[in-house]
Amino acid sequence: MPAARTRWFAPGWTAVLALCLGTGAMAAPDAASPGLPRMVDIPAGEIVTGVCPDHPRICDPGDHVQRKVKVAAFKLSATEVTFAQWDACVKDGDCVDPVSEWAYQNRRVAPPCVPGEVCQYPFDEGWGRADRPVIHVSWNDTQKYLRWLSRKTGRTQRLPTSEEWEYAAMAGATTRFPWGARLGKNQANCDGCGSRWDNRQTAPVGSFPPNRFGLHDMVGNVNEWVSTCLPPYIPGSQKCNSYLYRGGAWTSSASKLDPRKFDSAWPDDRSFFVGFRVAE
Repeated sequence: MPAARTRWFAPGWTAVLALCLGTGAMAAPDAASPGLPRMVDIPAGEIVTGVCPDHPRICDPGDHVQRKVKVAAFKLSATEVTFAQWDACVKDGDCVDPVSEWAYQNRRVAPPCVPGEVCQYPFDEGWGRADRPVIHVSWNDTQKYLRWLSRKTGRTQRLPTSEEWEYAAMAGATTRFPWGARLGKNQANCDGCGSRWDNRQTAPVGSFPPNRFGLHDMVGNVNEWVSTCLPPYIPGSQKCNSYLYRGGAWTSSASKLDPRKFDSAWPDDRSFFVGFRVAE
């Protein structure tokens, strides 16, 4: 598999939201079936962010302009997708790849994998599965899960757009972090966040306080894939070459833990610091 082509952009965006939350009460989440992501209602609003000049054209972030973008109401999972939720898809035979293309075999055999059999389960790095965010899943891998989940729920499941993700992460905040101007301690999992998982491993989802929308871990723990793509270095191309991921991870320094920043990787790249959550 080719190495990831990643880039870090820090255009200094400012999130400005127009919310219809009244007193700021948290939106009530949908009830979820056992083992499926719990969805939270995100109200409509606006955000000032960098977009293509003639949005939604695909363009390089170097061509982005600051523009007020309206975000329609949508739903987003309260936490990142967990290993337990992903493993259910594997058991159903959906989140699997041909033997020749799967990347989970060059490692120590550990449950739920069985010695002598091809393992279709993403590697958990020995940190545990269950309620930890699934890792070692590529952007392409997430599409299998989303198709499976759509059949399970009877609703169309997808990745959030980059604008939706940033809007949801900030949740009305205008400060450096969604919870305030300072990083503080034990607000997230990163290198320097003051949690017991800092720069060591992922934390179980929901280990930190939710933001104003009721979303956990939008900042830190694992980066999250979004649906927004970048074109190849060909003028005028509208093809997707790589996809954005956002939010920072347990490996990220505090200086990079900014909901307004993002990075990118090829759609078949897998790593121990990128996961995802679902939108509808």
